[in-house]
Amino acid sequence: MAGRSNPFRELDELIERMNRQFGDLSRTFESESMLSDVTADVADQGDQLVVSVDLPGFSQDDIDLRVDRESVTINAEYEESEVEENAQYHRQERRHESVRRQLPLPQEVEAEQASASYNNGVLTVTLPKLEPEESGGYQIDVE
Repeated sequence: MAGRSNPFRELDELIERMNRQFGDLSRTFESESMLSDVTADVADQGDQLVVSVDLPGFSQDDIDLRVDRESVTINAEYEESEVEENAQYHRQERRHESVRRQLPLPQEVEAEQASASYNNGVLTVTLPKLEPEESGGYQIDVE
């Protein structure tokens, strides 16, 4: 009987492996869902567009903002502080987070004249509109 394996032990090991795999999978879905959690508004205020993006938990230094004539791209990333090596946690939910969002704009803007501020977790980007004759297009006479 010394050579027989314990089927309950094997079953416990299989269940533990499955739990680890499903745990990894659920963390992947959580991090991917962060992209959809970034909410944004694009408002037309006459001679400018104002983009407001909710980025709670990020500091100003965590945010990378890029603007071109037709879109705004926001990348934000942070890591929680170092974990105490000898600490015994009863719950640990804080983790590394990153978000990326690219917003197409309804009208071309003067990217060089854009300004941005960050206050209480809300990024606000002000974008002066390009005048139609400044947009780079030109009229063609039809013959």
